[in-house]
Amino acid sequence: MNKVFLLTKIQLLGFFGVNKLVHAGDSKSRLRAAGMGLVALMVGLMIVFYSYMIALGYAYIGLVEMVPAIIIVLLSIITLFFTLIHSSGTLFGFSDYEMIMSLPVHRSAVIASRLLTVYLGNLLFGGLVFIPAMVVFMRESGSPAVLWLSALVIWLLAPLLPMIASMTIGALITAFSVRFHHKNLVVILLNFGAIIGVMALSFCMQSENGEFLTDLSTQLGQAIGRFYPPAALVTSALWERNVLALIAFALLSVTAAILFVFLLSKVYTRINTALSARHNHAAYHVTTLTTVSANKALYRRELKLLISYPIYLINTCIGAVLMVASVLGLMIFGTEQLAVMLELPGLQGILQYIAPFFPALFVVMSSTTAASLNMEGKNRWILSSLPVSTKGIFNTKILVNLTVLLPPIVVSDLALAMTLSLNFLSTLMLFVTPAVYAVFIAVAGLSANLRFPKFDWQSPQQAVKQSMSVMVTMLTGFVTIAAPAALIFAFPKQSQLITVAATLVVAVITAILYHSLVMFKARGFLN
Repeated sequence: MNKVFLLTKIQLLGFFGVNKLVHAGDSKSRLRAAGMGLVALMVGLMIVFYSYMIALGYAYIGLVEMVPAIIIVLLSIITLFFTLIHSSGTLFGFSDYEMIMSLPVHRSAVIASRLLTVYLGNLLFGGLVFIPAMVVFMRESGSPAVLWLSALVIWLLAPLLPMIASMTIGALITAFSVRFHHKNLVVILLNFGAIIGVMALSFCMQSENGEFLTDLSTQLGQAIGRFYPPAALVTSALWERNVLALIAFALLSVTAAILFVFLLSKVYTRINTALSARHNHAAYHVTTLTTVSANKALYRRELKLLISYPIYLINTCIGAVLMVASVLGLMIFGTEQLAVMLELPGLQGILQYIAPFFPALFVVMSSTTAASLNMEGKNRWILSSLPVSTKGIFNTKILVNLTVLLPPIVVSDLALAMTLSLNFLSTLMLFVTPAVYAVFIAVAGLSANLRFPKFDWQSPQQAVKQSMSVMVTMLTGFVTIAAPAALIFAFPKQSQLITVAATLVVAVITAILYHSLVMFKARGFLN
């Protein structure tokens, strides 16, 4: 266990450059860290607020006894979703694998340390969701203070089951993919399929809850227990004060974690070795050599870089996948049926007003450029040695981002145009606005990555998930969506004018950012 804790400590110190921040004494790094801390604090406060309001809503309609189960289900779905997104980069394919495995530690210690690192992150996030809801539950149910001990145990154990389930899915996907020649592509496709499956499960649970929400609490409890039985144990432990249910929940969570570490340690080395292996199905013979322009070759290189790291592609392109899935779901079920399922009366009217910003919301979640320079890592000197201008390098990275976004935008906009009854101007902006946002998020992501680079990463997860540039880009994108959406809700009759004006403003900002990129002296920076 000492080795497990030591390995975990090393990983935690590497997160967000904490180790470098402590020992380097760089004022600029400290300023960036303070900015990230402020952003994280704002996001944390938003999560606390929403959790508190959800619990308060259930208590208001007389279902306070269901608050623990609802929050556990919500926490489990979020943990399952986000752990699945970066599970492959956490357990497999990290760049310092050979160095770690050469240390005098057992495979199970390496696996346990990486699980512990993910667990601590999920525990922190889970506390932001779980504790505010428990405050409402304890107050509204009149529970004794001693029940907080049971709540503490549940909070500590709640992330384990969904985390292990997600890691198991990720391990199975990785183990299955190593049999194929294009293993990274298989990992990407299977991960996207699993993510969409989790979304479908979440949607089914939400519609099931909505069906029983006006009925007795026992019916709602049965619906939740059918989808996620551990939630029933949590309800029994906190509402019925059942100690045996608490013990059963604890044993189930801990046993699952121990069993996962034990079983994965048996095949861990083989999976990682297979991931780094190269398969040649035939002898290589030179037949015809073709040449392409430098810009085209650089474009191909950028696409290969994107596909070479599944965690990079999944995290930066998930918005495009969710956009198509959401719009097709809207087209299949219809706005009226979805409004009933999601308990959102007036959904049809809302979408009529904000139709162009609906796909744009997913567009701003898909910036490959926000981490594209990070992914160059120690090989970034290659960019400076290529016979391509700095502008050409930037244009290529932007073009790759547009390659990822524009086809899904066209598909989604066509589906939305067929689903919603829009006039000519609204239909036109349905295609123009998301396209403008696609260019904007590509340029903004690259601009942020130039100013907040992270080259000294040991795992692609650090370059993608723990980068200031990615966080700044996503927040900037959300702000540019939230501002016009708020104006439309405030002045619905002027929705078309606001949409056109917002699109023009974003286009102007994009042009200014692009000009600053061209003027940026990046050659020395990339060295």
